[in-house]
Amino acid sequence: MRNVESEVQRNYDDFTYVPNLIFKSIGYDFLATSKPTWQDFLLRIYWFLGFASQLYMFYYLILRTIEWDTLAGNPTIIMRFGIVYFFVLNADVKLIIFMYHRRRLRKLNEKMRSIYPSEDAERRAYRLDEFYWPRSARYGVYYYYFVFFFVMASPILQSVGMYLYERSTSHGEIKFAYISTYPVERIKTMTPLWYVFSQGVDIVFSLFIMNVSLGTDIWMMCISGQLSLHFDHLGRRLQSYSPSRQNGPKDCEFLASIVRKHQLLFLLHKELNDIFGMLLAYNIFSTAITLCCIAFYTLLQGITREGIGFFLFFISISAQFYMVCYYGQLLIDVSEHVAVAAYTQNWYNGSSTYQKHLLLIMQRAQRPAELSAKGVIIISMETFTSMMNITYRFFTLIRRVLLVETRSSI
Repeated sequence: MRNVESEVQRNYDDFTYVPNLIFKSIGYDFLATSKPTWQDFLLRIYWFLGFASQLYMFYYLILRTIEWDTLAGNPTIIMRFGIVYFFVLNADVKLIIFMYHRRRLRKLNEKMRSIYPSEDAERRAYRLDEFYWPRSARYGVYYYYFVFFFVMASPILQSVGMYLYERSTSHGEIKFAYISTYPVERIKTMTPLWYVFSQGVDIVFSLFIMNVSLGTDIWMMCISGQLSLHFDHLGRRLQSYSPSRQNGPKDCEFLASIVRKHQLLFLLHKELNDIFGMLLAYNIFSTAITLCCIAFYTLLQGITREGIGFFLFFISISAQFYMVCYYGQLLIDVSEHVAVAAYTQNWYNGSSTYQKHLLLIMQRAQRPAELSAKGVIIISMETFTSMMNITYRFFTLIRRVLLVETRSSI
């Protein structure tokens, strides 16, 4: 049988390891962890390569858009360009907002670290494992990177497969297909060396924008999860407390500590919304457009390599937004539970002063802590459901339009 008492409980760095690792994978050590000089140098080089690859791709994306002859009359190519534009813009806006607020986020992170339980016994009381990255979030991240590797590897594998097939069946001249991940023509005369270079740029570019998009959301979820952990523990402490009229001063002292912690958590929650509010607002807007574009493009492509790749990509974007909404809903639920905990404890055994102070807590807790997109939209599971409904309605509308056009052309 497992000895729970002897288990070493998770520390705060266990919770921040994943978000910081994601940013490290693009060359940016957000928490400035201690490391050898050579590692710091390599990170800086990779950070520069990520920016360079983005500028390189964005230059050709704009250039091919200006050369309208490459796009005109081809809705499939137009939609593919649109998806790339939105995905790059989404990552860039997120990165700009994140870097603008990076000092405030570091300070908020240190404040969360300072109130994290320090002793193993206290950590067990907080039930840390229940608030560590849930299985759905971990699997969502794994799936996100599976889609990345599929999208990056499938053009190369298709090119190699087509070459080997033609070599075994054809007796004429065989040409390598040089299929690229993106529809942007960058090299007029492709050679094996240029193809390796082109695919290398695509991988660095894609990894950079995908990790920026995911990493900013993961940091928001990390801090939100920490707030949820403290709200949950606060509610359970309040619910399990048994006041009595004989211990009036002691009861009021306990309640004062609860009030101070409750107010501190709401101050930290306000700081979280100030940092990520604009990012959440843009995230909702960009996710809705990206999902609709991907749904439309997948419908046009059908069951092809690109169609399957974009269908998997659609699921990964949906899963990422689901994770954001899951943490928003969790924060609402545990902060609302503080009011329930205050009501369900044996408050009637306490003094009149205790009951008055408890009533103030109940009134404040009835307004839950929420992840808010600049006060316009509350992030919750209802938001996720609404987003999926909008995407589905758009998908069915486009499907009907295409079906009518197909019938009229027959």
